[in-house]
Amino acid sequence: MVVIFLGIFEQDLHASTLIAVPELYTKGQRSGGFNFKVYLGWMFMAASEAMIVYFTMWGLYGQALFTLDQSLYPLGDMTFTACVIVIATKLQIIEQRNRTYVALIGWVLAVGGWLLWNIILAALYSSSTNPEYYVRGAFFSTFGRNLLWWLVLLVTVAACLMFEIGVRALKNALFPTDVEIFQTLEQDLDVRKRFEEASAAWLQAGWHHGSKKSSLELQRDAEAQAKREGEVEELLNRPRVMEEGRWNKSGVQSEEHVVVAEHKSSTEYRPS
Repeated sequence: MVVIFLGIFEQDLHASTLIAVPELYTKGQRSGGFNFKVYLGWMFMAASEAMIVYFTMWGLYGQALFTLDQSLYPLGDMTFTACVIVIATKLQIIEQRNRTYVALIGWVLAVGGWLLWNIILAALYSSSTNPEYYVRGAFFSTFGRNLLWWLVLLVTVAACLMFEIGVRALKNALFPTDVEIFQTLEQDLDVRKRFEEASAAWLQAGWHHGSKKSSLELQRDAEAQAKREGEVEELLNRPRVMEEGRWNKSGVQSEEHVVVAEHKSSTEYRPS
Protein backbone atom coordinates (compact mmCIF):
# COMPACT_ATOMS: atom_id res chain seq x y z
CA MET A 1 0.00 0.00 0.00
CA VAL A 2 2.62 2.56 1.00
CA VAL A 3 4.80 1.72 -2.02
CA ILE A 4 1.85 2.25 -4.38
CA PHE A 5 0.91 5.51 -2.67
CA LEU A 6 4.49 6.75 -2.92
CA GLY A 7 4.73 5.89 -6.62
CA ILE A 8 1.44 7.60 -7.49
CA PHE A 9 1.36 10.72 -5.32
CA GLU A 10 5.02 11.63 -4.81
CA GLN A 11 6.30 14.85 -6.43
CA ASP A 12 9.96 15.43 -5.71
CA LEU A 13 10.10 18.82 -7.50
CA HIS A 14 7.52 21.34 -8.68
CA ALA A 15 6.60 21.39 -12.36
CA SER A 16 7.81 24.99 -12.65
CA THR A 17 11.28 23.98 -11.43
CA LEU A 18 11.55 21.09 -13.88
CA ILE A 19 10.47 23.27 -16.81
CA ALA A 20 12.78 26.12 -15.83
CA VAL A 21 15.73 23.73 -15.34
CA PRO A 22 15.26 20.89 -17.87
CA GLU A 23 18.76 19.59 -17.12
CA LEU A 24 17.23 17.88 -14.08
CA TYR A 25 15.70 15.31 -16.43
CA THR A 26 19.18 13.96 -17.16
CA LYS A 27 19.00 12.10 -13.84
CA GLY A 28 17.06 9.34 -15.58
CA GLN A 29 19.36 9.36 -18.60
CA ARG A 30 22.37 8.99 -16.32
CA SER A 31 20.65 6.23 -14.28
CA GLY A 32 20.94 8.44 -11.22
CA GLY A 33 17.73 7.13 -9.70
CA PHE A 34 18.71 3.47 -9.73
CA ASN A 35 22.17 1.99 -10.14
CA PHE A 36 24.48 -0.43 -8.34
CA LYS A 37 25.71 2.25 -5.94
CA VAL A 38 22.17 3.21 -4.97
CA TYR A 39 21.29 -0.46 -4.53
CA LEU A 40 24.23 -1.03 -2.19
CA GLY A 41 23.12 1.98 -0.14
CA TRP A 42 19.65 0.50 0.22
CA MET A 43 21.06 -2.86 1.26
CA PHE A 44 23.31 -1.20 3.84
CA MET A 45 20.34 0.64 5.39
CA ALA A 46 18.17 -2.48 5.33
CA ALA A 47 20.81 -4.68 6.99
CA SER A 48 21.62 -2.04 9.60
CA GLU A 49 18.00 -1.48 10.56
CA ALA A 50 17.35 -5.23 10.62
CA MET A 51 20.15 -5.59 13.17
CA ILE A 52 18.71 -2.72 15.22
CA VAL A 53 15.28 -4.36 15.22
CA TYR A 54 16.55 -7.82 16.14
CA PHE A 55 19.02 -6.94 18.88
CA THR A 56 16.73 -4.34 20.46
CA MET A 57 13.88 -6.84 20.55
CA TRP A 58 16.08 -9.66 21.89
CA GLY A 59 18.02 -7.60 24.41
CA LEU A 60 15.11 -5.62 25.89
CA TYR A 61 12.27 -8.12 25.64
CA GLY A 62 13.60 -11.57 24.77
CA GLN A 63 15.93 -11.64 27.78
CA ALA A 64 13.72 -9.71 30.18
CA LEU A 65 13.04 -11.41 33.52
CA PHE A 66 9.42 -10.43 34.02
CA THR A 67 7.22 -10.91 30.96
CA LEU A 68 3.97 -12.73 30.35
CA ASP A 69 5.04 -14.40 27.09
CA GLN A 70 8.51 -14.77 25.56
CA SER A 71 7.64 -17.46 23.04
CA LEU A 72 8.39 -17.34 19.33
CA TYR A 73 5.14 -15.66 18.33
CA PRO A 74 5.37 -12.43 20.39
CA LEU A 75 9.05 -12.04 19.49
CA GLY A 76 8.37 -12.50 15.78
CA ASP A 77 5.26 -10.34 15.90
CA MET A 78 7.21 -7.51 17.51
CA THR A 79 9.93 -7.59 14.85
CA PHE A 80 7.41 -7.66 12.01
CA THR A 81 5.30 -4.90 13.58
CA ALA A 82 8.41 -2.75 13.93
CA CYS A 83 9.26 -3.36 10.26
CA VAL A 84 5.76 -2.40 9.12
CA ILE A 85 5.80 0.85 11.13
CA VAL A 86 9.36 1.77 10.08
CA ILE A 87 8.72 1.10 6.38
CA ALA A 88 5.41 2.99 6.36
CA THR A 89 6.93 5.95 8.20
CA LYS A 90 10.01 6.01 6.00
CA LEU A 91 8.07 5.95 2.73
CA GLN A 92 5.19 8.23 3.66
CA ILE A 93 7.03 10.76 5.85
CA ILE A 94 10.80 10.66 5.36
CA GLU A 95 11.10 9.80 1.67
CA GLN A 96 7.93 11.46 0.41
CA ARG A 97 8.28 15.19 -0.10
CA ASN A 98 4.71 15.83 -1.23
CA ARG A 99 3.12 15.17 2.15
CA THR A 100 -0.66 15.39 2.01
CA TYR A 101 -3.63 13.73 3.64
CA VAL A 102 -3.20 10.92 1.12
CA ALA A 103 0.17 10.06 2.68
CA LEU A 104 -1.45 9.98 6.11
CA ILE A 105 -4.20 7.71 4.78
CA GLY A 106 -1.58 5.34 3.33
CA TRP A 107 0.27 5.21 6.66
CA VAL A 108 -2.93 4.52 8.62
CA LEU A 109 -4.03 1.81 6.19
CA ALA A 110 -0.65 0.07 6.36
CA VAL A 111 -0.14 0.16 10.13
CA GLY A 112 -3.81 -0.13 11.02
CA GLY A 113 -4.28 -2.98 8.57
CA TRP A 114 -1.45 -4.93 10.20
CA LEU A 115 -2.86 -4.40 13.70
CA LEU A 116 -6.29 -5.47 12.44
CA TRP A 117 -4.70 -8.63 11.04
CA ASN A 118 -3.24 -9.35 14.48
CA ILE A 119 -6.69 -9.06 16.01
CA ILE A 120 -8.15 -11.41 13.39
CA LEU A 121 -5.39 -13.97 13.98
CA ALA A 122 -5.88 -13.85 17.75
CA ALA A 123 -9.61 -14.42 17.33
CA LEU A 124 -9.66 -17.08 14.59
CA TYR A 125 -6.33 -18.94 14.65
CA SER A 126 -6.56 -22.63 15.45
CA SER A 127 -4.00 -23.70 18.05
CA SER A 128 -4.25 -27.33 16.97
CA THR A 129 -2.70 -26.53 13.58
CA ASN A 130 0.68 -25.42 14.97
CA PRO A 131 0.75 -26.03 18.75
CA GLU A 132 4.23 -24.49 19.08
CA TYR A 133 2.75 -21.07 18.22
CA TYR A 134 0.55 -19.65 20.96
CA VAL A 135 -1.41 -17.38 18.63
CA ARG A 136 -5.03 -17.70 19.62
CA GLY A 137 -5.90 -15.03 22.17
CA ALA A 138 -2.25 -14.02 22.68
CA PHE A 139 -2.78 -10.49 21.40
CA PHE A 140 -5.57 -10.04 23.93
CA SER A 141 -4.40 -11.90 27.02
CA THR A 142 -0.58 -12.32 27.01
CA PHE A 143 1.89 -10.09 25.19
CA GLY A 144 -0.80 -7.71 23.95
CA ARG A 145 -1.49 -6.73 27.55
CA ASN A 146 2.19 -6.49 28.45
CA LEU A 147 3.34 -2.87 28.70
CA LEU A 148 6.97 -3.93 28.20
CA TRP A 149 6.15 -5.38 24.77
CA TRP A 150 4.72 -2.07 23.56
CA LEU A 151 7.54 -0.07 25.16
CA VAL A 152 10.23 -2.16 23.44
CA LEU A 153 8.34 -1.83 20.16
CA LEU A 154 8.34 1.96 20.55
CA VAL A 155 12.07 2.03 21.35
CA THR A 156 12.84 -0.19 18.35
CA VAL A 157 10.90 1.99 15.92
CA ALA A 158 12.43 5.19 17.34
CA ALA A 159 15.97 3.79 17.05
CA CYS A 160 15.47 2.81 13.40
CA LEU A 161 13.97 6.17 12.46
CA MET A 162 16.71 8.11 14.25
CA PHE A 163 19.32 6.08 12.37
CA GLU A 164 17.48 6.67 9.08
CA ILE A 165 17.18 10.43 9.62
CA GLY A 166 20.81 10.73 10.76
CA VAL A 167 22.23 8.92 7.73
CA ARG A 168 19.95 10.85 5.37
CA ALA A 169 20.94 14.21 6.87
CA LEU A 170 24.63 13.33 6.66
CA LYS A 171 24.31 12.25 3.03
CA ASN A 172 22.40 15.40 2.03
CA ALA A 173 25.01 17.58 3.72
CA LEU A 174 28.07 15.89 2.22
CA PHE A 175 26.88 14.24 -1.01
CA PRO A 176 23.70 16.02 -2.20
CA THR A 177 22.16 15.14 -5.54
CA ASP A 178 20.88 17.71 -8.04
CA VAL A 179 17.31 16.97 -7.02
CA GLU A 180 18.10 17.48 -3.32
CA ILE A 181 19.87 20.77 -4.10
CA PHE A 182 16.86 22.12 -5.99
CA GLN A 183 14.53 20.86 -3.27
CA THR A 184 16.44 23.14 -0.92
CA LEU A 185 16.29 26.02 -3.41
CA GLU A 186 12.53 25.64 -3.76
CA GLN A 187 12.14 26.50 -0.07
CA ASP A 188 13.32 30.04 -0.90
CA LEU A 189 10.25 31.99 -2.02
CA ASP A 190 12.27 34.34 -4.26
CA VAL A 191 13.93 31.45 -6.08
CA ARG A 192 10.62 29.61 -6.45
CA LYS A 193 9.08 32.79 -7.90
CA ARG A 194 11.85 33.01 -10.50
CA PHE A 195 11.24 29.38 -11.49
CA GLU A 196 7.52 30.06 -11.84
CA GLU A 197 8.09 33.19 -13.92
CA ALA A 198 10.52 31.37 -16.21
CA SER A 199 8.09 28.51 -16.84
CA ALA A 200 4.81 30.46 -16.87
CA ALA A 201 4.40 30.40 -20.65
CA TRP A 202 4.89 26.63 -20.91
CA LEU A 203 2.69 25.90 -17.91
CA GLN A 204 -0.13 28.04 -19.28
CA ALA A 205 0.10 26.34 -22.67
CA GLY A 206 -0.59 23.02 -20.96
CA TRP A 207 -3.65 24.18 -19.05
CA HIS A 208 -6.92 22.54 -20.01
CA HIS A 209 -9.77 24.99 -19.64
CA GLY A 210 -12.49 23.20 -21.58
CA SER A 211 -15.02 25.69 -22.89
CA LYS A 212 -14.15 28.31 -20.28
CA LYS A 213 -11.27 30.75 -20.21
CA SER A 214 -8.98 31.43 -17.31
CA SER A 215 -9.00 34.74 -15.47
CA LEU A 216 -5.68 35.63 -17.12
CA GLU A 217 -7.07 34.99 -20.58
CA LEU A 218 -10.22 37.00 -19.80
CA GLN A 219 -8.07 39.89 -18.60
CA ARG A 220 -5.97 39.80 -21.75
CA ASP A 221 -9.08 39.71 -23.94
CA ALA A 222 -10.55 42.69 -22.07
CA GLU A 223 -7.31 44.66 -22.49
CA ALA A 224 -7.18 43.85 -26.21
CA GLN A 225 -10.83 44.83 -26.65
CA ALA A 226 -10.28 48.12 -24.80
CA LYS A 227 -7.26 48.85 -27.00
CA ARG A 228 -9.23 48.22 -30.19
CA GLU A 229 -12.11 50.40 -28.98
CA GLY A 230 -9.65 53.20 -28.21
CA GLU A 231 -8.14 53.00 -31.69
CA VAL A 232 -11.58 53.11 -33.32
CA GLU A 233 -12.62 56.05 -31.15
CA GLU A 234 -9.45 57.88 -32.06
CA LEU A 235 -10.09 57.35 -35.76
CA LEU A 236 -13.69 58.57 -35.46
CA ASN A 237 -12.74 61.69 -33.55
CA ARG A 238 -9.89 62.67 -35.88
CA PRO A 239 -10.96 65.49 -38.34
CA ARG A 240 -10.02 64.78 -41.94
CA VAL A 241 -10.79 66.04 -45.50
CA MET A 242 -10.81 63.78 -48.50
CA GLU A 243 -10.88 65.11 -52.05
CA GLU A 244 -11.60 63.08 -55.10
CA GLY A 245 -11.65 64.23 -58.66
CA ARG A 246 -14.16 62.67 -61.04
CA TRP A 247 -15.25 63.10 -64.67
CA ASN A 248 -18.95 63.35 -65.32
CA LYS A 249 -20.69 62.14 -68.42
CA SER A 250 -20.25 65.46 -70.18
CA GLY A 251 -16.51 65.29 -69.77
CA VAL A 252 -16.36 68.00 -67.08
CA GLN A 253 -14.20 67.23 -64.06
CA SER A 254 -15.82 67.71 -60.64
CA GLU A 255 -14.53 67.55 -57.07
CA GLU A 256 -16.13 65.88 -54.09
CA HIS A 257 -15.30 67.27 -50.64
CA VAL A 258 -16.03 65.16 -47.61
CA VAL A 259 -15.51 66.90 -44.31
CA VAL A 260 -15.78 64.92 -41.06
CA ALA A 261 -15.92 66.91 -37.82
CA GLU A 262 -15.56 65.58 -34.34
CA HIS A 263 -19.23 64.64 -33.88
CA LYS A 264 -20.89 65.33 -37.25
CA SER A 265 -20.05 65.05 -40.91
CA SER A 266 -21.20 66.92 -44.01
CA THR A 267 -20.79 66.15 -47.68
CA GLU A 268 -20.64 68.87 -50.30
CA TYR A 269 -20.54 68.53 -54.06
CA ARG A 270 -19.49 71.35 -56.26
CA PRO A 271 -18.47 71.33 -59.90
CA SER A 272 -15.01 72.49 -60.70
